[in-house]
Parts: sequence; structure tokens; C-alpha cells
Amino acid sequence: MDRPVQIEVVSGGPVRVVLAGSVIMVRHDDVLSQVERALKAAHGTRVLIDLTEVTALDSSGAALLVLTRRLATRSGAEFHVQGARPEILQHLHMMGLTTLFGLRSADDDRSSAGAAAEAPDVAAEPVHVLGQPFDREGIQAIRDRLLSYATSCGLSAFDRYRLLLATTEIMTNAVLHGGGRGTINVERLDDRLLLRITDHGPGIPRRHHTRNSRPRPGRVRSAGLWLARQICLQVDIDSGPGGTTVLLTYALPANTE
Repeated sequence: MDRPVQIEVVSGGPVRVVLAGSVIMVRHDDVLSQVERALKAAHGTRVLIDLTEVTALDSSGAALLVLTRRLATRSGAEFHVQGARPEILQHLHMMGLTTLFGLRSADDDRSSAGAAAEAPDVAAEPVHVLGQPFDREGIQAIRDRLLSYATSCGLSAFDRYRLLLATTEIMTNAVLHGGGRGTINVERLDDRLLLRITDHGPGIPRRHHTRNSRPRPGRVRSAGLWLARQICLQVDIDSGPGGTTVLLTYALPANTE
């Protein structure tokens, strides 16, 4: 997370957990221990997660919500989520979590994937967008650069969020499972962005190379590749003992500059 969690305690009332900024690559134990101590100290009967200032989640951020709900349930406390912006609601809806959290469903499917134009008749030269190595601390800087580019192209808030979500999930996989670092190269080819993320880890098990089913709502597990496949036009994986390259093909919406 790029901003620390805030926990507000009202004696005999709710334990309010305020998250803010980009809630990615979360260390769950730190937050959960704070919430557990607050519940015991205040004899709280309700845990309220405030997402008003959250601009992004990844799988670990969504897992934090699930784990906090479990903690509240074990403690006999109610659990509520409030303040989620539309992009966050859509993300939670994709993962089947809006019903679990008692949130309104994001019924409007604003996916940019599947709305891609046909491949152009004339081959065009790709335009370089960015290319740089990253580690855990460097992911946010790449997100900022990619967000700036997506904004300059005129992508909507929903499409910007989805682009960054898919990219972040694969970068965090590289950090967590691919040796702690990786490299990203982004090019634009007509109405598509090609995002190539490479690491030098032990490789991705073959069972994850093809499409997988949606993670069961409420189950804490990595959903990065599944989410990327829901968002992107295509996800290609080249993986072996020497490392992994994941190529995301993201279809830019019509009328993108």
C-alpha cells in the first residue's frame, strides 16, 4: 500500500478501517492484527471498511477485505464496506464479492475487451510507450506512467482502471513468484496496447497457462491471471525454468486518440 491504513475506534461502537490510495501488494497480517486489537479494546460490534479514498485494488487488496470480514465474523461483529467508487465496485463485482459484502451490483459491463476492432489490413509500426525494470517499490511509478499515457489517449476512468488492474496483477505476480523483480515493455499498435512483462523466476505451472475458472467468491487466492484474461483481448504466456514472459493485448476503445 502506498498510504498507511487508519483505524478509528469508538468504544462500544464501530471499528472504522480507512484505506486510501493504491491498495496493492498488501501485507495482510499487519492490518489484521491492528483490527483485532481494536475490536478487543473497544468491544466493537461492527467493522466498517471505508474505501472512499481508495483509487486502486489488486488481488491482495480484495483479499484484505475478505480476511477482515472473516475476522469480524469470528469476533461476532457485523461487517460493512462503504465509499467504493464505481471502478472499485466493478472490480469487486468481477470477483463475485459485491454480494458477499452487501454492495450493489455493478450490472453495467463496461469491459473494453471484446469490443476490439478487427485487425488492421495494413501492418503498422508499433509505437514505444514505456520500458523499464521494476521491483516491489517500483510498481507504483510504472502505474503512474501508464495512467498518464492512458489519460492522454482519452480513456475513460473505467478503462484506465481496468488497464492498470490487469498490468498490476501481472507485475505483482512477477515480484512475488518471479524472483522479486521484472521488466515491462509497452507498445501501441493501432488500436491495441501490447504490454510485455518478463521475469526470471522458476516459471508458471502449465495448469495456469490456459483459461481458468473464476475464483470462488470469498476464497483467498491469486486471481491475477484470471482477472487479466477478463480484461484483455488476449493473454499469452511463454514460461519455463529460466523465466516467464506474459504478453497482454489490451484493446483500446473506439475513438481513442
